Amino acid sequence: MAKKIPKSRAVFWIILSTFLISGFNFLIFSKVKSYKRNRVVYEKYNIKTIYQNPKNINLDVDYISELLNLSIDNPTNIFLFDENRALQNLLKNPVILNPSVKKKKPDCVFVDYDLRAPIAKLFDFDDVLIDENGYIFPNHKVFKNMNLCKIYLNLDEFQGYKKIDTKEAQLAIDILQKLKNSGFTDIVKITLLDTSRAFAQSYGKREIIMQVDEEISINKNQKEILFVFPKILRLPMNNYLEQISNYVALREKIIKDYKNQASLFEATADIVRFNPKTIDLRISKLAFIDQ
Repeated sequence: MAKKIPKSRAVFWIILSTFLISGFNFLIFSKVKSYKRNRVVYEKYNIKTIYQNPKNINLDVDYISELLNLSIDNPTNIFLFDENRALQNLLKNPVILNPSVKKKKPDCVFVDYDLRAPIAKLFDFDDVLIDENGYIFPNHKVFKNMNLCKIYLNLDEFQGYKKIDTKEAQLAIDILQKLKNSGFTDIVKITLLDTSRAFAQSYGKREIIMQVDEEISINKNQKEILFVFPKILRLPMNNYLEQISNYVALREKIIKDYKNQASLFEATADIVRFNPKTIDLRISKLAFIDQ
């Protein structure tokens, strides 16, 4: 038969156990509280690195730092860094799509995003690009080396970076996509597409203007010379693709004539650019060339 513990001793052990457990819990709580209070001043928790997923085009890390309000001169503690606020800053940027921000202890912030893909420059405003969905955005330096044509829509004053959903814009985007898919842009450089008069009230005034550069490279005196022959194509609204096809058929003779002209030309510069000529293709199966 088990020996009974005296009641006074049992009470003593209960009180002692309670005191030890409470003391231990208080010590742990104090340590945690002290750590949380002091970690915001520990240098090892200052954000030192911004990591981006490698892509074909990445924004400069200094630009990302500016968007996230991070500075080397005034470092931010990772525990004081607000991911949601940083995300909102990225969402406000018209160049960035689908951003995400995640802090990684002890000193790193991970940023992922997509960039808008420009298909053309908007001639109506300075340093503005447009994507295939009609959204306009600033011409950031990561796009500077892209060889993009210009679109002219005859827009009113600038009203912010947003979607341009006019008929003229939709037509210009559609034309560029169709010409790219057809392979036309592989053989001819489009420099300007003007759809501002495509839906004019007067049918006689409706037209699409497309400026292209025909380029021919010829070796002269062991030196490569680029000859540029600009063309202004006046196209109809109803069958512009057919008339562009007619221009491609006509182009073979045009290029042959240009090669002969370039071979006889005494060039003093590496690039020789001629005055533009106009080809009126508004009447089906006819081409009027301005000589």
